[in-house]
Amino acid sequence: MYKELEEKVVRSFFTKRIQDRVIFELFSAKKREEALHRLNHNYTKTLREEYMIEIPKPNSCADEIAKLLKQHGAGKECYSISWNKK
Repeated sequence: MYKELEEKVVRSFFTKRIQDRVIFELFSAKKREEALHRLNHNYTKTLREEYMIEIPKPNSCADEIAKLLKQHGAGKECYSISWNKK
């Protein structure tokens, strides 16, 4: 976990009304799971719609996701906030 980078992600892509709460949750060992839960189950209320794109199924191939992100202007590096610790 990189606090500075995760805060930047939250400030850039999460709705303003919950940014402070999500940052608090991400940085708390006890609450981090709650922030990740928001991304899995409430992402339409959590993330800013103008930055969302649908990833077609199957959506588990990292190479295909990288290709899709590059098509939408992503750079060479990516930071993922996920249940998967890899």
